Amino acid sequence: MKKNNNLSLLFGYLAFTSGSIWFGAYISRLLTTYQMFEETEFALKNYITNENLSAIFQTTFPIVNLTFYSYIVMIITFTLFLIFSSLKLKENGWLLIVSLIIYLTLPLESILLMIDYKLIVLFMDEQFGSAQVLNMVIERISKLSSFPIILILSYLTIPFFLVFKPFTLNRKNEN
Repeated sequence: MKKNNNLSLLFGYLAFTSGSIWFGAYISRLLTTYQMFEETEFALKNYITNENLSAIFQTTFPIVNLTFYSYIVMIITFTLFLIFSSLKLKENGWLLIVSLIIYLTLPLESILLMIDYKLIVLFMDEQFGSAQVLNMVIERISKLSSFPIILILSYLTIPFFLVFKPFTLNRKNEN
């Protein structure tokens, strides 16, 4: 395997770091959001009232921002890593599988990112209505209901591929 240049190592590091930050914030956001509702329907739990709903949404705003921007940074830096890296997808099956996981979940995650962008715009407006934000959160949960679970399980396999690097072809120099 050829030695990677410093630029590709930098993009690899940034992709890994932003991906780790995004994944942690994504799980935190899911846990926080799903805890607001009853188990079988989109009714708020009895301790959440209209008075404290605004404060709850203002508390979750940094997590929304973090997941939105860190995912975008991860996609851009991972793409740049693939471009500048000397690793070939044909010879490194682990990298192919990681790339497939990231790029096959991208279209569905971009649908959720569009809702997140609308949430960020609402949060930036100082006079946001809790009902608007609540409707967007419910829309985000109901639009792709089981996708976050599939996404989490898919992304949990990536460390295995990064550590053990299965499906790597060992090519011998034929000189």
